[in-house]
Amino acid sequence: MSDRRSGEDGMALLVVMVLMGVMLTAGFAIASTVDTQTGASQAERVRDSAFNLAESALNAQIFALGRDWPGLGAARVPPTTLPYGTCTQASTSTRCPDNAYLSQGGSPDLTGATWETTVRDNGPVGAPSSFYSDTQSPPYPGYDANNDGKVWVRAQAVAQGRKRTLVALVRSEQQEEDLPHAALIAGSLKITNNGNKELIRSNNGLVAVRCDPLADPLAPCLGHALLPPNGSLTALLGTLANQVSGATPVSDPALGAAMTPEARARLKTTAIANGSYYASCPTEAQLSGQIVYVESGNCTYAGNAQFNTPQAPGVLVMNAGTVTFDGTTKFYGVVYNANTANSTSAGVKTQGNALINGGVIIDGNAQMTVGSSALNIQFDLNAYRAVASYGSAGVIQNTWREIRAG
Repeated sequence: MSDRRSGEDGMALLVVMVLMGVMLTAGFAIASTVDTQTGASQAERVRDSAFNLAESALNAQIFALGRDWPGLGAARVPPTTLPYGTCTQASTSTRCPDNAYLSQGGSPDLTGATWETTVRDNGPVGAPSSFYSDTQSPPYPGYDANNDGKVWVRAQAVAQGRKRTLVALVRSEQQEEDLPHAALIAGSLKITNNGNKELIRSNNGLVAVRCDPLADPLAPCLGHALLPPNGSLTALLGTLANQVSGATPVSDPALGAAMTPEARARLKTTAIANGSYYASCPTEAQLSGQIVYVESGNCTYAGNAQFNTPQAPGVLVMNAGTVTFDGTTKFYGVVYNANTANSTSAGVKTQGNALINGGVIIDGNAQMTVGSSALNIQFDLNAYRAVASYGSAGVIQNTWREIRAG
């Protein structure tokens, strides 16, 4: 027994037990650190997934705004368009992001994720704001109520309890539509005044008709119903020299439509967004505007009204029907009659001392009728710069930011 008491055979087991304890302690510490890091990495990944979802929703909402801008048409009674509402993953409107597209990729972090987008105007008329706050910004309407071409877009996404919120100020971009820059293009031109007064001042702009002035001496084509005695085109143009100044009128039966159906549709969409679309003739008070679109009607405007200004010309689009300016009315801009009904009668008329300062474009064989005691049409290239539609929408630089929670 005394030999066993003095023996050291158990020391190895004691050392092993001590070492095992140290190793277990270190292992638990390492495991705890790894677990913490794994959790932090997962949380960061989920936050990134929520951010990506919010950014995708924001971009998709901006794309929808480019196709369907919410203009002043929402304020008309009755409205021609509606304000934007809140969009979520359950929304099916074409004005909202497509949830199936946003969910592409199959990330497990997005299982059960939610998102929403909202559109708000950026402030009252005359006092737009360049700052957005969930708590301080008033709840402005979901359309461009101050008509400055800008709205706020807010997008929020929640994934696995992680919330990310983005906001950006978005501006509508104008797309210039291709329309021939001419003083007059029509199926035919009828001048009812046989005097020497200047009726069309082309300022070197094109004056053209699609008819043949020598085909029928009794039909108005290039000015008057009756040809000069010798029946030549040269003699006919000579009779117009004092009435059409600045360019020699031409006859070109090959002239096609001035605008494609797609371009007309964009102008119509723009007019609907702006509240300047009319199924029939608008009133005098409604005729001014960048784009005024009339579906059909035989419209007459007399008196001494003025529509638009030289500094801010507009475009009147007549899809079908006719428009007459009489008295001393003045229209600054482009009058375009698409003549979709294929009429051969007058598409645009000027009477009295009325003036169109810009240009007149008439498709098909419809006629332009002028005849008064003063100038009726004066070409102004600046008027054609108003022929533009809503083309796209984009984020204004330095307005994109994240709203931090809490």
